[in-house]
Amino acid sequence: MTEPNGTPDAHRPYGAESLRDTLAWVLRSLDDPATAAGDWIAYEVDDNRGTAVTLLTDPTTPLSRIRRARVLWSALRAEGETAEERTMGSRLAIAAAAAALLFHGERITPHDDAALDAAMRSVVADEAVAAEIRTMVRMAQKKIGG
Repeated sequence: MTEPNGTPDAHRPYGAESLRDTLAWVLRSLDDPATAAGDWIAYEVDDNRGTAVTLLTDPTTPLSRIRRARVLWSALRAEGETAEERTMGSRLAIAAAAAALLFHGERITPHDDAALDAAMRSVVADEAVAAEIRTMVRMAQKKIGG
């Protein structure tokens, strides 16, 4: 869907209703393919939220979708075509664990608090990760005492 200012709706990068919206998303993805790969997974998991930022920072995202996204982002970490995609997969998988902990009080990773806190620090320090996700991860760190 296109917003009044002519920009594609950031919450629906793949569920575009017009060719123009789809092409606009493709052009944005050329600038940052690692983020685009993360967003593609988010859209596959929940097309109503459509981006990694929206999926991870929405407190109403069902835990089952966060778990599914974490599995897929972990696969991107292992099988991404570029180092940037693999790094983004890792960061988003950690952020999914943070979202599950923060919004649902559930631990979806076997890591202990120290290991999880260290992983979350890596997300917070990575400026390639969206600011909204880094903020959410900081909040989760506080919850585990990091």
